[in-house]
Amino acid sequence: MFKSKYSTLLTVLLVILIVAIIVIVLVLGIKTYKDYQNEKDAKMAFQDGGYEEPEKENKVKNENKTDDDPYGDISTGNFSETNNTTGNNTDDNKQTSSKLPKVKFYKGFTQVGNIEIPKTKASYPIVLETSAEALEVAVGVTYPSSPNLNKPGNIVIIGHNYRNGKLFSNNKNLVNGDTIKIKDIEGKVLTYTIYEIFETTPTDTAYMSRKTEGKTEISLSTCTDDGNNRLVILARVEE
Repeated sequence: MFKSKYSTLLTVLLVILIVAIIVIVLVLGIKTYKDYQNEKDAKMAFQDGGYEEPEKENKVKNENKTDDDPYGDISTGNFSETNNTTGNNTDDNKQTSSKLPKVKFYKGFTQVGNIEIPKTKASYPIVLETSAEALEVAVGVTYPSSPNLNKPGNIVIIGHNYRNGKLFSNNKNLVNGDTIKIKDIEGKVLTYTIYEIFETTPTDTAYMSRKTEGKTEISLSTCTDDGNNRLVILARVEE
């Protein structure tokens, strides 16, 4: 009788273990599939344009600053065909938007272009929103509020460091001289060369409104691996 009870207990434990393994495999499989689809969609967006024409008005709003979304919120801007908006930096570092194309969306977020970093094989849409949801699938513009990519001035693009190779996780492996490609909403692609990399505090915004002397520049910002500081990469189009 003792052996029978012991065998029954082992059988129950074995069944529980098998069920637990199945559940874990399913969860990991679903997550892997979602990550694969996001990566695939992002690469197609850079290569083919990949802009989604919205069927209805985008209702996604930025969230307030939280521990999970350290960059806080920004204005989503107005990316309409008849909009003539000027986003001012400082002095000669200005972003002037002339006639802008129709609104485009990527997974429900307002898209202004795409970024590709050859060295790290990163390829993602650039969106206006910087909410937690938006930054799970893309990188976002945090400065200026009405950006016009590939124009003289500075554009600040932020992305999460998930420490798993996604988004800007591998920015720490970049060095001066590495290149970054930016495709704007009209399909024009410019290559930017990195010329400075540094760490700074989360509250430092001086690099955002820096003077560019008429050059076309971008700034990439992400968290350091410990999450305490920001890794900032400055790059510009070489003339």
